[in-house]
Amino acid sequence: MPTRRDFIKSAALTGAVLGMGPAALLGQSNRSAAANTARRPARNIIFMVADGMNIGSLAAARQFQQLLLGQENAWLSLYGSQPIVRCLMETSSANSIVTDSAAASSSWGCGLRVNNGQINMSPVDGRPLEPLCTTVKNGRGMATGLVTTATVTHATPAGFAANTPKRGDEELIARQYLERKVDLLLGGGAKFYSEELLGQYREAGYGIVTERGELLALPAGTTPLLGLFTEGYLPFTIERDASPELQRQVPTLAEMTAVALERLSAAPDGFLLQVEGARVDHAGHANDAAALIHDQIAFDHAVALVRDFAAEHPDTLVIITTDHGTGGMNVNGMGPSYSGTTAAFEKLGKFTRSYGQMKKEAAALDADALRAYLESVTGIRFGGDKLHALALALQAVKAYSPDTMKAQEFSAKGLDTLPGIFQTETAVGWTSGNHTGELVEFTAFGPGAERFPPLVRNDQVHGLLLQAAGLA
Repeated sequence: MPTRRDFIKSAALTGAVLGMGPAALLGQSNRSAAANTARRPARNIIFMVADGMNIGSLAAARQFQQLLLGQENAWLSLYGSQPIVRCLMETSSANSIVTDSAAASSSWGCGLRVNNGQINMSPVDGRPLEPLCTTVKNGRGMATGLVTTATVTHATPAGFAANTPKRGDEELIARQYLERKVDLLLGGGAKFYSEELLGQYREAGYGIVTERGELLALPAGTTPLLGLFTEGYLPFTIERDASPELQRQVPTLAEMTAVALERLSAAPDGFLLQVEGARVDHAGHANDAAALIHDQIAFDHAVALVRDFAAEHPDTLVIITTDHGTGGMNVNGMGPSYSGTTAAFEKLGKFTRSYGQMKKEAAALDADALRAYLESVTGIRFGGDKLHALALALQAVKAYSPDTMKAQEFSAKGLDTLPGIFQTETAVGWTSGNHTGELVEFTAFGPGAERFPPLVRNDQVHGLLLQAAGLA
């Protein structure tokens, strides 16, 4: 009989071999929105966010999966295999047509657009607005969970459960999670939890885990649960995959999602779970195509797991979307009649480091050592002016940290040189190192999905979720 560990291990593999070819995407008979019409409220809501993903990011990840991994993208496969509702979502905040993650998640969390940098605070009078986790817990007794590859107190998960005029006040957010009895929290951010606060979590009955092995070995039904696997963000997937030590320490997004579903599904009145692939956004800020694609694929593995869970629990409403784009990533044509594009893009398959990790490992190397290093971690052999420019760019990257970079201009830190050089090799280009304001993909299936219109504002989503759950 398969063990629980086998089930969680299979979570990461589910997205790897989907068994669905392009023909499945041509199916139309099961795509009617009417097929989602609920005869009763959704018992469970799973809200999945690939933070910072634009449509170019999703397309590039799918192309990578097809060309280099022999997979089909789980998210886009839903369009031919599920009675899904597909929308475009407008992502503006209260004070800008380009949102940040705090305002974007708050629009889902409280049903109003708020100012960038704030979590569920009224843009009119500054009062706190009730977040979604509190509403569903008080209104129907639903269990709540937040899973992320950022800090658990970061803007996107916080938008579902917290209130603060300053998104960076993550110690306050950590205390609010406890006060509001969020049942499950998995991700990074140990530095925001003092020993005193951890003691308060334990007194409240939370199990606390800090390593992947501990998480996977937990007995079934261990809730409430707090899992903090790193001091800050979880590592980029591309770095985790290259490090046995990180693989031992840090669970994948799919593994955390599997644990969350296992525990929350036992709740007698259903659950609300947010799952965030946060580091897609951070790779977008760095214009780091390989790191972004690997984290987008890790998110897709979690999508496959949720798809399978929903198939067994048809009373579950699933939302898959993003809060905004970041960086304006896209694959650009190369060569005569674009004939060189595919070969250039496939070079990304040999990358085994993020730009930040390259900086740590290579910034002090001389020219010969740098040439050998870059070839070993990218498969590309640079020479001459390109090698010199890369050396300068890696030196400039010393100032960059995705943990601290907020609204600073991308080029001011000299970061534009590095992706510019790699663009000529890989065909992937960018518009900036900032958030972008385009319409984004929004997918829904399950009871209540038919409520979402083809073009939806981010602040409309909250009310539609409450209607689906029978709370409005």
